[in-house]
Amino acid sequence: MKINLIISVFVILAVSACATHHMDAVTILHIEGRVLDQVSNFPLEDVIVYFIDTGYDDILSIKQKPVKVTRSNSRGKVAARFNYWWGRKTSAFDAGPKATFDIVLSREDYVEKRLQFKQSELQTDSVTFFVNLEDVYLVRKDE
Repeated sequence: MKINLIISVFVILAVSACATHHMDAVTILHIEGRVLDQVSNFPLEDVIVYFIDTGYDDILSIKQKPVKVTRSNSRGKVAARFNYWWGRKTSAFDAGPKATFDIVLSREDYVEKRLQFKQSELQTDSVTFFVNLEDVYLVRKDE
């Protein structure tokens, strides 16, 4: 009886170990929108756009290190294609990644703006996920 239990536990652990492997993937994002001053409604140039993983990669989603994607042009327009390479351990019991991320808009003298997204809520053409920021208004720090 005791040996059967030990063998059963060993078999379960062996199956679990074999069912776990590392998976690499890429998520392609097309990010577009406009950045404006909230008071004057003028376009803001040189607003830096960052991507922050909050639910793809096992390690990077915990660290949440910003990755620079692009910056706004003289008309405040943001348009960029971003290929995000990520990896995670998967198993037969894994539900998959949360597939969430943040977009941060940052410019000197303005309060940083952080927008949260879920991949499942974005429009897609089966290859690229479209992140439409529309019009984003930043507030000066001294206001």
